[in-house]
Amino acid sequence: MASHQSHSSSERIPFYRNVKMIGIIAQIIFAILVLVAIIIIYLNVSSALSRSNLPADFSFLDDRAGIPIAETPIRYTTNDPYWKALFIGFLNTLKVALIGVVLASLLGIVVGVMRLSTNWLLRQIANVYIELIRNTPLAVQIIFWFTAVLTTVPPNITNPIVLPGRIYLSNRGLALPWLYTGTSFRAWIPWLIVAVIALIIIAYIRQRQIIKSDRPGNPWTYALLSAVLIAGTGFFVASSNTRLAENTTSDFRADRGRGSVYIDANQNNQLDNNEKIVPYALTIVTVEDGTLTTTSQNLTESRRVVNGTFRFPLIEKSEIDVENTTVEFVDPDQAEGLAIHHTNFPSIGLIYKDQNGDGTYNRGEEINPETGRGYSGIQLIMTVKNFERRIVADRDGQIRIPRFDPIQQATTSSSAPAANPNNLFGSPTNSSSDAEEAELEASIALLPSRPLVLSTPSLPISNYEGGVRLTTSYLALLLALVVYTASFIAEIVRGGIQAVSKGQTEAAKALGLSGYQTFTLIVFPQALRIILPPMISQYLNLTKNSSLGPLAGYGELFAISVIVANQTGASVPVIVMLIVAYLLISLTFAFVLNIVNDRMAIVGR
Repeated sequence: MASHQSHSSSERIPFYRNVKMIGIIAQIIFAILVLVAIIIIYLNVSSALSRSNLPADFSFLDDRAGIPIAETPIRYTTNDPYWKALFIGFLNTLKVALIGVVLASLLGIVVGVMRLSTNWLLRQIANVYIELIRNTPLAVQIIFWFTAVLTTVPPNITNPIVLPGRIYLSNRGLALPWLYTGTSFRAWIPWLIVAVIALIIIAYIRQRQIIKSDRPGNPWTYALLSAVLIAGTGFFVASSNTRLAENTTSDFRADRGRGSVYIDANQNNQLDNNEKIVPYALTIVTVEDGTLTTTSQNLTESRRVVNGTFRFPLIEKSEIDVENTTVEFVDPDQAEGLAIHHTNFPSIGLIYKDQNGDGTYNRGEEINPETGRGYSGIQLIMTVKNFERRIVADRDGQIRIPRFDPIQQATTSSSAPAANPNNLFGSPTNSSSDAEEAELEASIALLPSRPLVLSTPSLPISNYEGGVRLTTSYLALLLALVVYTASFIAEIVRGGIQAVSKGQTEAAKALGLSGYQTFTLIVFPQALRIILPPMISQYLNLTKNSSLGPLAGYGELFAISVIVANQTGASVPVIVMLIVAYLLISLTFAFVLNIVNDRMAIVGR
């Protein structure tokens, strides 16, 4: 009996009959075949590219790009290499994807709830929205937002819509105030590190206390309060010890309306190539007396004709001495019988003729009855007193204000400057030798700033400066993606809510909960477990659909990759980088959201 057991234990199944071993061998063979196939494809592609004199590696990435990109989240010039241009495209894609995911989620939840509303009108609005948007191609929606809305409906940038909080909207896009790191930000960094450490430690301790007490609780409340308190204390401490770096200066000149803030290392009073600029420096620019000129025009903006309008660089009333600032005709003889009406003093207004003699502007008086058009080609001059603007230098350390000219004091007027109808923000060309030009008195004060400094947008020229600027291309792509993706999310939300048992709602009502409490505390948290998995797919779709950015002229990753591939001929390496980049974004989204989904899942026993 013992010898029989010993014989049985020593007998083993041959590996070619072992199911587990066969499976492992099959996987190894398959992996080898895949590897061999990849090597063969790589060798064939490399040899084909070599015969065509096209790059097969990534050595081109260090070459000069020479690609102008309108929106650059980081510093970039056309002299930078290709890898930096591609990286900016990657950042621009993230800029659309991250903000788009948040906005699409909010809009989709609202529309999804509206679909289940007892209000007939809200329900029908949601139905029409979903059916219309889902059945219209996304490419058509991007072109619609870009060409039919954002570049035609808002006014010209010379006359933007000014929203509360110094927010500007025009056909060039949206400009918003934004926080940037100030000169004392480094002194605040240790406090931020301590705040993060305190957040983690307090949250961990609080979580252990909640588990031991076997009672419900939120471990993050005290942790967040402590972190905010530490960071806030550090902010004020760092703000009290601010000072500019040694030899910080500026080459600002009022006659050109611009300058740079930099550290003059060799103290030669000029910005050299090797000297460090100071980004986001806080400055105050003052011009005691100066003039600006412009010429009236008949413009078409916001799909209507604006007759006889004049536009100076946008200046706020708070920036000047209003009582001593004037706008007058350069040549009173040319403007005989005409008057000035301000729609936004002192920068924007109309030229009109007081036809009824009441001394005020009336609608229609800006049109010349003889021509049927406005009074164009009339040159005006603004005399500014005590101009003062608080400016935060941009990331290149540059400061810009309107380019003022000195006040011209005529001795014996003989001729007026010629008007240039194509010059909206021009300067007078005074050919008269009987004018004495006073010196332009201006100054700039460099101020130490807090760890965070608020930069507000302005319009010193025909473009935004300061704050954060969102172009029409970016807004068109973002709005199209948000509106389109939200229509699918709305249906997911509707289905998730309807999947929650009606008994849950009835039980909540039996406990005396209101409709709002029932939805927010009972129904929606349970529906979220059903909603989140398919929503992850929509987030990934939104990210991949951002590759349609070229339809709106937006320089995202795909658009820049196409340009790089055309310039270098390195189509295969560029495509490989493009695939890897989109995989990285998609897998990151999926990884984070799957963790959230696992935490929200119902734990089974």
